[in-house]
Amino acid sequence: MEASGFPEMGVSREKDNRREYVRVDDLLRVDYRGISQEEYKKHKTNPDIIFKNIFGDPVMTPDIEEVDLNLLYKLIYQANLKMDRILELLDTKDTDRYISVGAEYVNISGSGMKFITAKGFPIGDVIALRVFLPLVSSTWIRVMGEVTSSKELAQGEGYSTAIRFFGLTDSDREEIIRHVFKKQREHLRITSDIKNRDPEDE
Repeated sequence: MEASGFPEMGVSREKDNRREYVRVDDLLRVDYRGISQEEYKKHKTNPDIIFKNIFGDPVMTPDIEEVDLNLLYKLIYQANLKMDRILELLDTKDTDRYISVGAEYVNISGSGMKFITAKGFPIGDVIALRVFLPLVSSTWIRVMGEVTSSKELAQGEGYSTAIRFFGLTDSDREEIIRHVFKKQREHLRITSDIKNRDPEDE
């Protein structure tokens, strides 16, 4: 795909930390929507406006020790309301809303991500993303991504789209890196268990 020449986003590279390039395959929930050049330029100094316009107010997850029965009830009630809202959006078939990739295999690192999108994107386009990391104290990571490649898959299965994060806060980047290393440890443990399994036990 041809580069769109958009945006001229002053992407500042934080210090070259090799940890952010460690990648892992994972099964994650991802919400995304392409951003027009006009919308990006209008709010590029305050991307929270873009995130709020697309995804609504951020979901806050309380610390475990702060949860009591009353708060738990409120959280369940809010979840039901959000589910009703999702079903309502699905019924309206609003084509301008974000797309949700639920339980989809992705390849993620602290610097970017590759996942399957419903349509292809020109190189250089900007996508607003909301990624759920299943860590104890984490919720959604909201970040902008610049498309570095978008290739059509066989048999109409979508597009393999790679994006490079920008504007990611240090704390959110650390959350992603922490999740990546957690998944790596799990994979190594499973691999080790398989190798050490006694054939007589099978």
